[in-house]
Amino acid sequence: MYTLRAAQPGDADFLWQLRQQALRPHVEKAWGAWDDVQQRKFFDHGFGSRDTRIIVHDARDVGRLEIAHSRWEIFLGLIELLPEAQGRGLGSQIIRDLQAEAAPKQLPIRLQFLKANEAAQRFYLRLGFKPAGETTTHRLMLWQP
Repeated sequence: MYTLRAAQPGDADFLWQLRQQALRPHVEKAWGAWDDVQQRKFFDHGFGSRDTRIIVHDARDVGRLEIAHSRWEIFLGLIELLPEAQGRGLGSQIIRDLQAEAAPKQLPIRLQFLKANEAAQRFYLRLGFKPAGETTTHRLMLWQP
């Protein structure tokens, strides 16, 4: 079981540490290096999103979720989990809950992830997402109810 809460300014340190743990290996695989200064700029620029939620599991902050809703679709901007929270079904449950929200409204769910994150591709394929294109750095996927 998990809950979501709105991110607050005081969550910045947790979210930065989460970003380093969850994303760094994929950034290094894609670009060969992790530049703390540049990555922190990217992080600081995106931190203020009103769509940022903290994933809480067993009374502990374990991740970040960003979802944007529109009349036409749900866009899963990102899901990041601490390494110790991965592989336990939590991410799958969050995505299945999102699919359960989207299905009665007949809304597709779109997302993207770094091509270097091969585990993400396997994860989303297993949950019924289909390839929907790619950019130079990202794979795009779509789930249709």
